[in-house]
Amino acid sequence: MRKPILNYIFIVILTLATVAAQGQGRKPSKPGKGGGSKTTKQQKKTIIDRVFGDAGKRAKRAEMKAKNKQITQFTVKTDFSKSRRYVMFGGAVGAANYFGDLAPRFRRGSSDLDLTRSSFSGFVTYRVHPYITLSGSLGWYRIRGDDGSADPAESADAWGRYTRGLSFRNDIKEFALTGIFDLFPTDKGYLRRNFLNPYAFIGIAAFHHNPKARKPVVEPGKQEAFVDLQPLGTEGQFSGIPGSPRAYSRIQLAVPFGIGVRYRIHDKLDVGLNIGYRFLFTDYIDDVSSQYPRNEAYDAMYAKNPLSVLMSNRSGEEFAAATGERRRLRTLDGRQSLEKEVFYSNEADAFTATRIVGNEFGGAPRGNKRRDYVINTCATLTYMYDIKQKPPRFR
Repeated sequence: MRKPILNYIFIVILTLATVAAQGQGRKPSKPGKGGGSKTTKQQKKTIIDRVFGDAGKRAKRAEMKAKNKQITQFTVKTDFSKSRRYVMFGGAVGAANYFGDLAPRFRRGSSDLDLTRSSFSGFVTYRVHPYITLSGSLGWYRIRGDDGSADPAESADAWGRYTRGLSFRNDIKEFALTGIFDLFPTDKGYLRRNFLNPYAFIGIAAFHHNPKARKPVVEPGKQEAFVDLQPLGTEGQFSGIPGSPRAYSRIQLAVPFGIGVRYRIHDKLDVGLNIGYRFLFTDYIDDVSSQYPRNEAYDAMYAKNPLSVLMSNRSGEEFAAATGERRRLRTLDGRQSLEKEVFYSNEADAFTATRIVGNEFGGAPRGNKRRDYVINTCATLTYMYDIKQKPPRFR
């Protein structure tokens, strides 16, 4: 043990002597340059190398290796994080179905293929996680409902719907923000995504709607023009009579949610299919919700617009406004014709409005409080777009 220690002491003494001899042979440095008595960095380096030898070199190499490892880990982690983030553009074409007060039957899921209408949308999505993408979309779809689609011979409820005689059409413009949750992860970039990936989605949407209906038929077999229903206040919204419902807004909120599946057909193209349910925060998507106007409300409605009286209670119309065809206004057993009565008239204008006797009365239910909803079934086409990334800078 003593021999190695003596060797190190000898090396230190020899090194110090060499440095002192070099210092004597040099010219003194000028003032302000740090002085000649100071040991330079090169001299310190020489001392360390001589004193510690291979041990010092190994320590330096270990330090540099640790720094390189940190830089490598940082670079790999950053590239992996950004490689899975990409943008997708796409469009959807499909079918929209309405379920509510004017559906063929009084139950959820009741619809008629004849009432199915088109839907179109465009969307942009951004992948923020291997399982999650965020999407923004703009869409347009049309829905339709008609009491004439009910079969009066099927049941008492269907007979009541048929004799009510209401119909509507509504063009809806929607902006939605949704989160899409994939079943399989996409954690290595879109080029290595799964060929088939089911998903679920949920979000929030704001939409503008404007229910319309055709005016009463004047000439048999000929349909009349559409008229906006919300400004008419067909349930007495603008009459000012206590107990009448408030006017509804044509801008509403909805919660879209559903399921779908995407299939990869190209490195940058996917096709898909999804079905989405839209829970609406309104029951007036069809302009039908609560009750017929009270009898005393019709004077105010007539003063505002005589058409609002005719469009509020259409049970007495001989022809279906939606089709122009003659209606089968008979009793439930089909044996007798239904009697009509005048529920409002204005002699000065020779105006009369009729309804079925014993079926609807002022203040009686016109609809139900169950909120309407819409189902969209769409085929999609999606394009993957690269996000240009700048390489990291090192100082």
